Amino acid sequence: MRCVAVSLILLALTPLPAHSEAFGAYVTGWQWGTPAWEAVYAAAPRALAGWTAGDLFDRAAGIDAFLVRFKGLLPRPWQSQTAGLERAYALLPAGAGYYLAGTQSSAAKDAMRSQTDAWLVRLDRAGRTLWQARVGGGLKDEARALAPDGAGGVYLAGSGEGRVFGPGQGGRDVFVARFDATGHRVWGVQWGTDDDDFLTAAAPDGAGGVYLAGYSDIDEDCRRVSERGFVLRYSGKGELLWKHRWGFDAATRPKALVPAGTGVWVFGETDGALYGTFAGGWDVFAVFIDSAKPRHGVQWGGSRAERVNAVVWDPDPGGFWLAGATASDDLFGETAGGYDAMVVLLGADATPSWAWRKGSPAGDEAYALAMDSAGNLWTGGLTFGDLFAANAGQADAWAARLCFDPHFGPRKGASRCEE
Repeated sequence: MRCVAVSLILLALTPLPAHSEAFGAYVTGWQWGTPAWEAVYAAAPRALAGWTAGDLFDRAAGIDAFLVRFKGLLPRPWQSQTAGLERAYALLPAGAGYYLAGTQSSAAKDAMRSQTDAWLVRLDRAGRTLWQARVGGGLKDEARALAPDGAGGVYLAGSGEGRVFGPGQGGRDVFVARFDATGHRVWGVQWGTDDDDFLTAAAPDGAGGVYLAGYSDIDEDCRRVSERGFVLRYSGKGELLWKHRWGFDAATRPKALVPAGTGVWVFGETDGALYGTFAGGWDVFAVFIDSAKPRHGVQWGGSRAERVNAVVWDPDPGGFWLAGATASDDLFGETAGGYDAMVVLLGADATPSWAWRKGSPAGDEAYALAMDSAGNLWTGGLTFGDLFAANAGQADAWAARLCFDPHFGPRKGASRCEE
């Protein structure tokens, strides 16, 4: 027998959650907004992070980063409130606290257009700053990903303009820096092509090093593809061990990494027949790469377009969970309009077997995904509509917890849902 959760109306900025149901899953959602712009971009177990241009959880001091931790279903927000700009794009548990990373600039009349540095901060469990560090040159630099180094420290990865740790190779290069647990930078390296290169993901390699993924923005007047993806592997000492770059048969945007054994699964988007029949618009692709060599690749999608933003491994069903968005009416059902946020269960072969989708006519997307110790999924992103509450203005931030029925759901080892 399936239980139906009671629907509640949620007003922006209130702690009351909205409940709904998908087959085999119970969904609790929150929506937070101001007349300005905000979104969730990163997740950790029972925590989500992003940035706001308004007085979301406290009075804003410019563009503020925020972190929302959950005790049960009660959100406990923190907002940076530092003059200037702080945007959070990555979140990683660190002992009882967190590493938070993104972009920072000093106070300026127009924080949205000011020079920026990549920003790393370590917070304790109460949201107090233990230390922070900045990485950058004289132009615009930003951090987009974090990965643990296996020794209590962290890898900070992003992209920047010009010199960050060495001479610039093009308009934008990617970089990675290793920090120890006290905030000391151990080393930093820079890699690039003669095109603009953008960092999208990082993951530990299991040997103290780090995988990086991203894409180069190609000059379409010279070549057919608009983006050309890459994966890099660095040792714990900052040595480039290998790199893989896709060719020019189809555009490729790697967006997420999941390490596995001696290699790494790469998930992203393509606009052509990369590893199978092209469905249309942008398809999802997944490929396992070992020692710079692709070993197994698949792709799937609907007739319009899909987006990939985050992927986690789940040992219970032995597959992957993917967060992103779909604009296709022929993939997981008719969309509400524009893009709908989606969370998809993939098998061990990276093909879909179950999906949760939620949208509004205005457009929605899931950017973040994490799994807690009880097997619940925590996701969040951006909505321009009334996803879990009435929209407060422009883009609102949203969050959701997916709890699974152990009898009917996709996770047979799921535990009882918390209220």
